[in-house]
Amino acid sequence: MELKKAKAKVKGSAMLSLLLLMTTVTACTNSDNGNASTNASNSPSATTSTEGSPAASTNSVPNGPEGKYDPPIEVTTVRSLNQAAELAPGDTYDENIWTKTFESDLGIKVKNTWKVNAEQYQNKIAVTMASGDMPDFMNVDAQQFQILVQAGTIADLTDVYAKYASDLTKSSFEGSNSLRLKAATIDGKIMGIPADGGEAADTQLIYIRKDWLNNLGLQPPKTMDDVINIAMAFTKNDPDKNGKNDTYGLSLDNNLFNGWSGLDGFFNGYHAYPFNPTKGTGTSLNFIKGADGKAQWADVQPEVKTALGKLADLFKQGAIYPEFSVIDGNKSAELVTSGKVGMTFGAFWVPTWPINNMYKDVPGADWGIYPLVSSDDQPALSQSMGGLPSHYFVVSKKSKHPEAPFLLLNTYIEKIYGHFDKNYHTVTVDGKDYGEFGLAPINGGLPGNNPRAAAAVQAAKKSGDTSALNDEQKNYYDQVAKFEAGDATMWAANKLWAEGGVFSLLGQYVDNKQVFTSTYVGNPTPTMIAKGPSLRDEEVKMMTSIIMGSKPLDYFDEWAANWLASGGQSILDEVNASGMVQ
Repeated sequence: MELKKAKAKVKGSAMLSLLLLMTTVTACTNSDNGNASTNASNSPSATTSTEGSPAASTNSVPNGPEGKYDPPIEVTTVRSLNQAAELAPGDTYDENIWTKTFESDLGIKVKNTWKVNAEQYQNKIAVTMASGDMPDFMNVDAQQFQILVQAGTIADLTDVYAKYASDLTKSSFEGSNSLRLKAATIDGKIMGIPADGGEAADTQLIYIRKDWLNNLGLQPPKTMDDVINIAMAFTKNDPDKNGKNDTYGLSLDNNLFNGWSGLDGFFNGYHAYPFNPTKGTGTSLNFIKGADGKAQWADVQPEVKTALGKLADLFKQGAIYPEFSVIDGNKSAELVTSGKVGMTFGAFWVPTWPINNMYKDVPGADWGIYPLVSSDDQPALSQSMGGLPSHYFVVSKKSKHPEAPFLLLNTYIEKIYGHFDKNYHTVTVDGKDYGEFGLAPINGGLPGNNPRAAAAVQAAKKSGDTSALNDEQKNYYDQVAKFEAGDATMWAANKLWAEGGVFSLLGQYVDNKQVFTSTYVGNPTPTMIAKGPSLRDEEVKMMTSIIMGSKPLDYFDEWAANWLASGGQSILDEVNASGMVQ
């Protein structure tokens, strides 16, 4: 027995040491590019372990999903900070509407032990994991989740979930065929709290300067050829009518794949489905099923090469900012908001950041939102990585109150989705809106909620009857009405909830079966974890060099062969042997 314990300890230590060696930098993804409301809520966050005080041992613990600790307990958190997010006056990540509510309603005082910028979070979490100084609960990615499970340092939450998760919280995990809950369940035990997943909320759309289209007499795109032609017209034909050759057709930055200024949707238009963000983990990958029924990696398919050739031609003709490879999402956002770029592919939250104020602040500026288009007569599928969770909240085995995260999450889900309270979404100070739900130290979603809300808002607009709207939907209805009455500050809300808006289009993707998801539905394999970061870096170099013209298009074939020889074949073997290909 002692020998088994020793072996387990060595195994856990080795796994955590591996993670420390593999530290990666988190990209400015859809949760880190400055949306101070919607996407800020997806920023990683966590709490740290607190040694029990004499008073703690006599705490009255709630006996289910509702209740309050008396006397209060303290849990500590570590946080990822969104640099671009503006906080309301008086708000901090240490003290805000959420921390105050958790303390007053639940008797849980949340304390941050450290806070770092989002780009440093992965490194800091890796160091924390390797040190063995585990927090009470924290947000980790899918790769880190797998390592922590194998290391045996996180708590089995099966019984805690059954007793303390509210019905609404459970419904958020158990909808969509319980995909989120299944992903968090290892060997029959619930080992984490999914922070996302269960829906296709990350599918992309095309955002285009509508006023520029009008200036040049152009129509919205129907094909990828139209996208190319619009990009070139925005580059060559003075779309802003300032008499200068100072505009670009397509936004891009060094992350390549992203909810803002990424290439996901561009590739999808050519029926290509690569996904390997420049600063991602290297383990969140797309696979397609080959003719033999086996999984193949999406990134090495010939359709990817075709799309890269189109991008290389756009770059050569000046339609892409020449220094894109050295700028991040904040810089590419500055180029767009300063009127230098007129088109981007992006996620649902783009109207809330960075283009949210352009309608109000830039005379005549407006953006149209359009579904992805195809290069041929086959419909374009918008890829989604949102089926399986990409992040989990995990609870330390040492935590004295493993139920506390569920009580916090119950309150979050109730305030955001249940009995909707707009004060927990957004506050307005001196006429300026500030997002609030990104300040919560724990978060979660209700899959499919946004398209349902948009449909309800539009139905009420058509009928004039708002009686069927819940509090959340009524709030969105009122925001659209305010925009229609002339309130320019409600432009983003109108783009989200009105007919033809973001959530209507995303709902159409699902209804029309135009969502691509990976044929592999398992967690990262051992070789993905070991080789993923280095293989990712080679892919970044390949794509960037081909787009910028420093390598010929045929270099793609050489890179694809090297990928197989450098660990890719092992990844494919593990994926196909996993039983998780569907």
